[in-house]
Amino acid sequence: MNIMTTLVAQFGSNCQASLYEVHEGVAQLRASVGTVMDVPQGSRLSAALLDKFRQASLNRAPRMQFTGATPDGRRLSSSLTAISDTSTGEEIGLLKIDFCIEHLISSIDVLQTYCGIDEQVRTEEPSADDDIGRRVDGIIAEAFNNGSRERLSGKEYRLDIVRRLEEKDVFRVKGAVEIVSGRLNVSKYSIYNYLDQVRRARPSK
Repeated sequence: MNIMTTLVAQFGSNCQASLYEVHEGVAQLRASVGTVMDVPQGSRLSAALLDKFRQASLNRAPRMQFTGATPDGRRLSSSLTAISDTSTGEEIGLLKIDFCIEHLISSIDVLQTYCGIDEQVRTEEPSADDDIGRRVDGIIAEAFNNGSRERLSGKEYRLDIVRRLEEKDVFRVKGAVEIVSGRLNVSKYSIYNYLDQVRRARPSK
């Protein structure tokens, strides 16, 4: 509990630390510090997340970092770390840390728009065999030819590019977010933010 309290005190109200007891392959919440989200005592860590943690731990240290969201949709940067019995080496618990990054994403986007970062020139040319990069560059060039860059603000222009890429299923390809963020000279968190806006605005079927 002292470690959890220290973590939350260090990182503030956007941080929450939770301790899960592991027994017979099930992880149940035993203690929680922080107010990021309300998680009932005794609730179980999802089987899907626990399985993903097991897979990630096979060839690496027993920890995993990932992104998620609170029940009300705020985005999280999270981690899971195994707690083992020092005498037997048996895993007896998991420490889960959730940090709400919603305010950071908004701040990054505001700063990039204010500072005109989107107008910086990319110095590295895409690799000849970079199919995703070519597709992204093609859509950006198309947007320029259609006058989108002149008609839209920096943020609206980037959002328009992400919308076009999403319509072409570019983001289904692993690594696409990193490539797009490089082409648009913004952080990958901004791309996730734009992508979330595009998907939320999509008409439900």
